[in-house]
Amino acid sequence: MESHAAVETHTTDKQLTLFIPGLFAGSTAPAPLLRLLTRANRLPGGVDGVTERLFALFGIAPEAGRDLPVAAVTRVADMGIIDREWWIRADPVYLEPGRDSLVMHAGLGLTQDEAAQLVVELNESLTQDGWLLKAPRPERWYLKPQSAATITTTPLAAANGRNVHPLLPQGADRKAWHTRLNEIQILLHTSPVNAAREARGVLPANSVWFWGGGRLPQAGAVRWAQLWSDEPLAQGLARLAGVPGQPAPLAGPELLTQSVGGAQLLVLELPASILSQDDADAWQAALQTVVENWLAPLLTAVHAGELSSLTLISDSGPQFLYRSAHRWRFWRRPRSLAESRVA
Repeated sequence: MESHAAVETHTTDKQLTLFIPGLFAGSTAPAPLLRLLTRANRLPGGVDGVTERLFALFGIAPEAGRDLPVAAVTRVADMGIIDREWWIRADPVYLEPGRDSLVMHAGLGLTQDEAAQLVVELNESLTQDGWLLKAPRPERWYLKPQSAATITTTPLAAANGRNVHPLLPQGADRKAWHTRLNEIQILLHTSPVNAAREARGVLPANSVWFWGGGRLPQAGAVRWAQLWSDEPLAQGLARLAGVPGQPAPLAGPELLTQSVGGAQLLVLELPASILSQDDADAWQAALQTVVENWLAPLLTAVHAGELSSLTLISDSGPQFLYRSAHRWRFWRRPRSLAESRVA
């Protein structure tokens, strides 16, 4: 059944790995995607989770009982600074009080000026204890305590929209960090920045969210010749590994013309609102755009020999390695999106 493989010719050594977090969040998918998932070789996907798989793509495994050091890595992308200090993300959020809950809302739309002023106000207190807060981006803040902390945390994306009481830092130093969080909330409550935001009818930054603490890891051996992504964690990991990084192009044809040979890694981002709100129509529209802009032209490139292979991965499930000869696998029973997710 593989007789067509003899006519396959490769004119390039360029391979592309396409990482689409949330690929399996929906229930249906466009036909070109389902054909790829059905006809490609299925390979082990490894650890589950967007963050975990991004680190794994750069040869870094999680350590038991510790956070993956997201803060230290994204700080490299945001500030261009590489050091070995212990950093933790302290992203601005709004905690909505309920009868027995505090529900977190991230993505407040702060301006850079608002973030800078809030950080100045907080640092007036924090620096007295040897702590330092930085806000290189309005929604990504970095906190360096006087010494490394023994805590584990819940990622921002996993806590967004949920009651935060059971999700606060855990571990030997948890009480000190809960106290610090309360102190920050008191300071934010009295901030003129937040008073002005409330007067305009927008949510104030009445808290921060601690997550992703640790020191910069040592990148493992990687095969990537280039990274294409707007995602700061991917950008930081690439810089640590010495991999040239570029912003993601708008569509597949642009990447094909701009990229060099070798192994290319493309990390796409789907809107968080689509993944969190369980909107089937919005999800289907987003996935259709991915197929039209990326999968369709990339599959054409594989068939034409412009790419020697296309590997599709997500935050869960197996990897799907597709080569030109795989298009002839007509006998394979079509798989649904849910069936494809099962390793």
